[in-house]
Amino acid sequence: MIENLDITTCLAIIGVLFVGALYLIHVIALCYGIFHLHKINEPDATLPGVSIIKPIMGTDENLEINLTSFFTAEYHQFELIFCFHSPEDVAVPVVKALIERYPDVDSTICFQEHDIGFNPKINNMNPGYLVAKYPLIMISDSTIFMRPDGILDLAKRIMSHEKLGLITQIPYCMDRVGKANCFEQVFFGTSHSKIYLAGNFLGFNCPTGMSSIFKKAALEECGGMAAFKDYMAEDYFLGKNLAARGYKSGISNQPALQNSAATTFTSFANRVGRWAKLRIAMMPQVILVEPLQDCFPAGIIMAFSVYYLFDFNIPMTIFLNFLFWIFMDYMIMRVMQNGPLTMSLIQFIGFWFLREFSSPVIFIKALMEPSVRWRNNIFHVKWCGKIRDRISC
Repeated sequence: MIENLDITTCLAIIGVLFVGALYLIHVIALCYGIFHLHKINEPDATLPGVSIIKPIMGTDENLEINLTSFFTAEYHQFELIFCFHSPEDVAVPVVKALIERYPDVDSTICFQEHDIGFNPKINNMNPGYLVAKYPLIMISDSTIFMRPDGILDLAKRIMSHEKLGLITQIPYCMDRVGKANCFEQVFFGTSHSKIYLAGNFLGFNCPTGMSSIFKKAALEECGGMAAFKDYMAEDYFLGKNLAARGYKSGISNQPALQNSAATTFTSFANRVGRWAKLRIAMMPQVILVEPLQDCFPAGIIMAFSVYYLFDFNIPMTIFLNFLFWIFMDYMIMRVMQNGPLTMSLIQFIGFWFLREFSSPVIFIKALMEPSVRWRNNIFHVKWCGKIRDRISC
């Protein structure tokens, strides 16, 4: 029977299976999110101490609020290590003022003395890593706002199993005003979180460097932080190296709350485009799959596939695909939010459409301009994800 299938029929079957898998990812993400996220943590004084490394470059209106959330964290033993490229950084006075305000919190400021590789974030954090004194290392970007029990949640999660080496907080956003901020929240609450939730349930390597915790002993087996000095996506390769040594990774019970005060549509597009370029460099196969995994390309594939196989109405299939997709995305975002959204349903639908229609534009631009611009540098990345060279600009 299989030998008698023509090419068109085979393609139609593949199309149904491919889009059906995307539907399944939605279902897995929603169910896993309901089961896994937002659990209440009871204090546990037996958990080890945590060294929290905060790489900082520059400041914005929310920096003090974000950093204060760490000084007031409810955890029995931790230290804060603030890492700067230079003593002249404008955020240094902000950090020093907070250290004076909270003298009982163990805090240290580190300055980068020299580059150890191409990756500026690793260059920034490595001095802090070398002086970290606790067996658990947390990396948290300066734009992250931490809930009072957030450190407890991460520590409890990673110590729940001997072979857990890395735990990540799924990127999400604080409730903020402004169209660009709402658009960013919809992106991280739907298509982005869906991949993290389903991927972690299925055991894929998908860490994020903006808020994560790992066992220092496990990282030392990989060569320490300096081992990733020439990789652009150091978080991905850290997870990959840990997995190669038998360690597992996972997600915490609480999302990472991004709270930048400087989000614009342009900065968001540049950020997501940079991530797309890195995925293309690390996993070139995404060139074939990623453009097809959004709602409308998937709907078209399913519509023509079921029309060819079952003579089902094409417009109706596209419409049903749209209803399923936006409903599941809305429900997943409510799970990430842990309750009703602060934006109206009409606003959500508008930003959802903007996300769907902007995604292919951002991806095509990433293909056309493969060099990665990050802060004051332009990076050329090899297919393996290793940085070939860096140009200051």
